[in-house]
Amino acid sequence: MRDLMMNAVQGDAAAAYQLGYLYETGDGVAADEKEALRWYVMGANKGSSKAQFNLAVMLEEGRGQACDLRKALYWYEKSAQQGETNAQYNLALFFTLGKGCEIDLPRAHMWFTLAARQGNSDAIHNRDAVAKQLNAEQLALSQQWIAAWLQKQTDA
Repeated sequence: MRDLMMNAVQGDAAAAYQLGYLYETGDGVAADEKEALRWYVMGANKGSSKAQFNLAVMLEEGRGQACDLRKALYWYEKSAQQGETNAQYNLALFFTLGKGCEIDLPRAHMWFTLAARQGNSDAIHNRDAVAKQLNAEQLALSQQWIAAWLQKQTDA
């Protein structure tokens, strides 16, 4: 545990995520949501997509601090941009429902599609439901965003 903390403090994003997870679940330490949040913030700021996702969930649910949907949206998007399927799905839900943002169905379709490509069955269903609400122009826009996102991943 000491080595894990040392690594996290020295900037190891994976170690910070691990510590956040241990404190969130109470695995080997007393469960402490504020402490989990602190480590997730550290890992998220260092680029850990898993820490970003878990931080977003805690912010959305108001665990460890008051609910903050705008911050949750920010961290879901950071994680989703790195390919985290669950973050892509949750981000799509935010855009579908207008949680922390305006409703944006083309953007929701994009993120549901990307999550669906990774096998998320709920995303497949929701993508299809959202697609039925889009006009041809909105669907084409979503497809352009998907292609650009996929190209960016290929180029990386």
